[in-house]
Amino acid sequence: MMSSASECNLAHWLKLCKDVLSASADSAAAASVETHQEEDGDRFDDSSVFHAKPESSGPFNSLRWSTRVFSMECVCRIIAQCEHGDPAHFNMALAQKQRLHESADFLVLHLADLIRMAFMAATDHSDQLRLAGLQTLLVIIRKFSNVPEPEFPGHVILEQYQANVGAALRPAFHVDAPPDVTAKACQVCSAWIASGVISDLRDLRRVHQLLASSLTKVQAGKDVPSQLYNESTFTMETLAVLKAWAEVYITAVQSSRMKESPGSCPQESEDVGTAGSTGAGLLKLVQADLATLSRLWLAALQDLALLTLPPQYSSQLPSTGGAFYTAETVEQARPHYCSAWATILHATALWLNSTGFIMLDEGPANFSRPVTPTSMGQSTSLSSVKSPEDVNTDRLYLILGISVEFLCSPRSGDQMENIISCLQALQALLEVPWPRSKVGNDQALSVELLSILHRLIVTRESPSIHLAVLELVRQIVCAAQEHVKERRHSAEVDDGAAEKETVPEFGEGRDTGGLVPGKSQVFGALELCLCTLVRKLPQLSPKLAGSPTGRGGLTCSLSNTDCILVTSALAILSELPSICSPEGSVSVLPTVLYLLLGVLREVIKVSVGAESGQLVPGVLQALRTVLTSPMSKAEKSRGAWTDLLCSALHTLLEFWNEDKNEPGVDEVTMLTALTIFLLYTGADVTAVEPLQTRCIQTFRASLESKDPVVLSRSYQLLASLFQGPATISRPFILALGGHLVSQLEEVEKSRPQCPAELQAVQDEIRALEALVFAADETHRPQLVAVLLPLLISLLLDENALASAPASSRALHESALKDLMRIGPQHSDVFKALMASSPHMKARLEAAVKGNQESINTKTPAPRVIKNTPSIQLKINFL
Repeated sequence: MMSSASECNLAHWLKLCKDVLSASADSAAAASVETHQEEDGDRFDDSSVFHAKPESSGPFNSLRWSTRVFSMECVCRIIAQCEHGDPAHFNMALAQKQRLHESADFLVLHLADLIRMAFMAATDHSDQLRLAGLQTLLVIIRKFSNVPEPEFPGHVILEQYQANVGAALRPAFHVDAPPDVTAKACQVCSAWIASGVISDLRDLRRVHQLLASSLTKVQAGKDVPSQLYNESTFTMETLAVLKAWAEVYITAVQSSRMKESPGSCPQESEDVGTAGSTGAGLLKLVQADLATLSRLWLAALQDLALLTLPPQYSSQLPSTGGAFYTAETVEQARPHYCSAWATILHATALWLNSTGFIMLDEGPANFSRPVTPTSMGQSTSLSSVKSPEDVNTDRLYLILGISVEFLCSPRSGDQMENIISCLQALQALLEVPWPRSKVGNDQALSVELLSILHRLIVTRESPSIHLAVLELVRQIVCAAQEHVKERRHSAEVDDGAAEKETVPEFGEGRDTGGLVPGKSQVFGALELCLCTLVRKLPQLSPKLAGSPTGRGGLTCSLSNTDCILVTSALAILSELPSICSPEGSVSVLPTVLYLLLGVLREVIKVSVGAESGQLVPGVLQALRTVLTSPMSKAEKSRGAWTDLLCSALHTLLEFWNEDKNEPGVDEVTMLTALTIFLLYTGADVTAVEPLQTRCIQTFRASLESKDPVVLSRSYQLLASLFQGPATISRPFILALGGHLVSQLEEVEKSRPQCPAELQAVQDEIRALEALVFAADETHRPQLVAVLLPLLISLLLDENALASAPASSRALHESALKDLMRIGPQHSDVFKALMASSPHMKARLEAAVKGNQESINTKTPAPRVIKNTPSIQLKINFL
């Protein structure tokens, strides 16, 4: 009934829950009720103790704890129900606005009552009610932590309740508090700190002190005997404390990195700065206990590794148990480890990342139980002392082992957060050179990781998981690149420069070029990238090309996240030839080029939706990376690369011929890709006929376009080509130079009428200028003599200038500036031209004179300010 009606009558249901929660009895009555409850179970119904009391603050009295707990569960259910309703339930500004025009009620308007009820429950004498109150407080923090305060921009609505939250948490951290209450309070405390609501460092320090007291309690552990609870509760409390500290540490590190990242938007700079300063302060607070925490985290991870061993290895388990569990409580301890391990794993990886795997002697930590001989905590016995290299290797493979074991077969019930934490932990490890070198040196490990990641990206649809997987693949490929580069360098140094011909080929493929599935990093990465690309762009697959999902004529709409995924996959693809031997690179290059040009074609055809513009920079950068690969110049692979690149250029030109008449074709991207081919491949690719002629024809066709944007970009690209090597630029200068001159001559008759046309003319002038400076010194004066009259022809006389449109006047000013800049550089040509053409000289002089008068008009004459006293004396004292 409440689920169906609560959203329509929020005030009624919340008041009912508050009245039930507020119902209390005298201590004797409460004791009597509790005694009856324990002795008779559910024989007494709640109605037997319901009676109105006029002098009471509510209609109920002497309710049992189970009823009051149910009222808190109802509050959580109401919050969950509102989450699927009107967005104004969690937006104060929207709720206040709608409240003015409607009689509707919204949850955010009752936030004070929600906080009050959670506080009352969390500070009650009943442990079950305290747990329910803390859970409600956790839900409130998660749902309202990002709700802004309309009256105070830059602040959130929960900031005004910091004292209430702190007071609700404090009793749960008392030394006599039950373990389950402390465990739940740790979860709330970490969520409160991680929410970012606390902006003041002093308030942060007060909440931090609560967690610090729990850590002290954990370190004391078994030294403080307790006869009330069994040993599994100690495991539960310890892991809850360690998980809470891990969440706080992760938040602190991420906030500090956010402050250091340069890519924050200007409008977000203030918020980022506040979050960054709070994160830096929080990180400083956590670092005081980080030495102890890191050892406890490692011990907990080792316990998890032991508990996840298959049954056949149970004989290898320590007879006394682990660091935080006993042999008798193994089964009871497993669920607690399962709920905490992922966060602890991520925090441990971040800590190792911050240390760079450089060990510091921080002294032994106070473990609650004796650490087993194989523990990461480094036993003090001489027989188990390991070198720093061995200890670091154990730590690396502990995290890798736990991650691989989990990612190999994540159960369907596992939360996505655990998978994300696992992937982020691996990313944090591979950001450090030492573990990256370990992974790069172990090809079997790299292949296994790629296989697991491929399975994960196939079986999980979450975009965040896909992004994390591709980032991890990029790091694995980077590790392989560093390994191959180091081996090549070592071989060259060892063999000497005179014997480089005998240096063995490193990288996958070796001398044969074969890439064996299941044993090849390149094949594994290629397989994973192909999977990502085909899922987002089915048109790339020949098998799907004729299906309804992959037919080329249909638009495949890609979201912003999809574009990022495709770009990431292409970036990985473009790096694969660099981890191959020359022969191996020849084997993988056709596939890389096929996928790259396939995506490029879809971008050119604009068949991937409105977000396709975000793909363009990534596609072009990947193309440039492939074309500039060192393998294209290696002696053993140069010929094959040249043939394949010629085929790729031919394919690109064919795409253009087939698609150019279709509506909405992106000519600019096509021309940019063609320019990248021309600039970053050698003449043995681009000077081959008929490819060179077809490239020139493509640019000539673009110069005939009626779209000023296409014209502008064409001129910019031609300017780049003119500045390139002579073997590339010369054919284009000879073929298109005269065309540029004739087009610029037409501008005098048809001047630009809009900013886009003005930009096109200015870019054409830049292209002609690049052509002039690309010529030999002997021919340059002749070309300058052609350019200067063209610029003078763009000048307007005084009468025409006054009535000309804004774009035409801007062209006049731009041409005059170019003349003033280019003329002095070639003074002899300039003087000869002025002497031979009085008309042009007069036109130029008039423009210069008009420009000077304009400058003088805009510059105000200095005013003479007469200083007069501001206070006039009424009496003359002289």
